[in-house]
Amino acid sequence: MDEHEQEVMKILSRRTSNGKLRSRESNTVEFKKAFNMGSAASYAKTMAAFANNTGGYIVFGIEDSPRSILGLKNNNLENLKQEKLTETINSYFAPAIDWETGTFDVDVEKLDDNGVSLTERKKVGWIYAYESDIKPVIALKDHSGENITAGDVFYRYRARNGKIKPAEMEKIISKRITRERENLLKVLEVIRKSGTANLGIVNYSNGHFSTPYGVDIAFDRRLVTQVLRKAKYIKEGSFTETDGIPVIKVTGNIDLAEEVPVPEGNPDDTHPYIQKQMAEKLGITTQDLYALIWYFKMKESKKYHLEITVSKNGKTHKFSNFALEFLREKLKELANNEEEFDKIRLAYKNRNKQEEKNNG
Repeated sequence: MDEHEQEVMKILSRRTSNGKLRSRESNTVEFKKAFNMGSAASYAKTMAAFANNTGGYIVFGIEDSPRSILGLKNNNLENLKQEKLTETINSYFAPAIDWETGTFDVDVEKLDDNGVSLTERKKVGWIYAYESDIKPVIALKDHSGENITAGDVFYRYRARNGKIKPAEMEKIISKRITRERENLLKVLEVIRKSGTANLGIVNYSNGHFSTPYGVDIAFDRRLVTQVLRKAKYIKEGSFTETDGIPVIKVTGNIDLAEEVPVPEGNPDDTHPYIQKQMAEKLGITTQDLYALIWYFKMKESKKYHLEITVSKNGKTHKFSNFALEFLREKLKELANNEEEFDKIRLAYKNRNKQEEKNNG
């Protein structure tokens, strides 16, 4: 049982004799009856409020009034594609919110009509939003149903998500300035101890490693991301300093949930191609392009795709050079296997029927 599951169990363990929860919604806890991707904007708003405070849990399978363990009635949370929810959250709020999720079973005791104690096993789920390292987390676009307006900053006040007040905003700004100053001093101390000859810079904005000798080297950023995923669990100060070990400074944003770096800058520069332009550059029909994009799930990764809102009801899909190169390689592989390409085309054509079948 990991630390998050233990914490959720602690929240659910405080119950009355008739099974009602003593725990209430708070700065760090919100209860939901069920999980559904149709409510993703609501979850994103709560997660942003948690991230701007000290982090917190959305616990699913809980009825709030009266507070009791209802249990999840389906596998929506267990079957969740985390990259899909990450993409939705990142489309509404920035910087990216770091989060985790899970489900587990809990035994619930209750009294029947004759006063006999019965035990039922029910499944509950949770999403934990970490406190953001870079605050404030800000809304990027409107959502009328959740009262989200671009530029809003939400903060968790007791059991509700409210627009941030001046006192909390001032505290966030003050802490950010202090942290940036401390981080800069740490970098300067590393430079002082190591000497500039031992330093290199990994830049996620352009995908290069700059050596101390003025030579830029391209690298696979996913490898460094995997190292950073493990490194974030190492407590600060636990490294043993050794002379001669090179220092790597990482700049730019990394989306750990997708295990690829999220390009920075103007979307027209990072994702310059619309689908028609992609098809022309690849020398294929737009229908074949749509099939390949769908088959390789490229819209689920910001490394390849961004959805841009161009008007109140209008959106356009933009693709990066990574997407272009990825598809060029796939087309080379398919060049001598037309039968495989036909299978992809057929799967794309029948996608709606298959999705309906999968959804029951």
